[in-house]
Amino acid sequence: MITRTLIAALACTAAFQAPVAHATDDPGALIACGTTAEDRTVTREEALVRSQSWLDAGVPYSQQACHENEYGSYRTDCSGYVSLAWGLTHSRTTTTLREVAAEIPRADLRPGDALTSSSHAALFVRWADAAGSEPVVREQTGPDGAPPVERRWTARTANAYTPVRYYRVTEG
Repeated sequence: MITRTLIAALACTAAFQAPVAHATDDPGALIACGTTAEDRTVTREEALVRSQSWLDAGVPYSQQACHENEYGSYRTDCSGYVSLAWGLTHSRTTTTLREVAAEIPRADLRPGDALTSSSHAALFVRWADAAGSEPVVREQTGPDGAPPVERRWTARTANAYTPVRYYRVTEG
């Protein structure tokens, strides 16, 4: 499991080395996926339903592709996956996700929040343990062609990530 998490982090890190991802401040410079007029307001349940749609479809990981379904068109990498779940106007990068989210205390994580680092992002689903140290996450990871997964992270892995909450999520 640690190896797969390391591979995922390295795969998302590659996004910052690939020519299409250098202009992180300009979403138009990234792979052009469809956009919506404005960021959606989503309930926590809706974020999980939206993310489940990619799990069900087995959407293959790629930083060079988009996937379109009833929820829109998003880049098929880790930050594109969180962008889909949150209903953002376009696929953000791991660093620009923080422009639409606020850092929260780890103990306040709720379904539909995210865990982010400078090189990877994953959607928080629930705690796997009573201590609230090992999260179950959904993430779009590499290598190219790999489907998104739902899995349990160790406390050590989780501690390397910053918990964030999308600014337009509702409890609904």
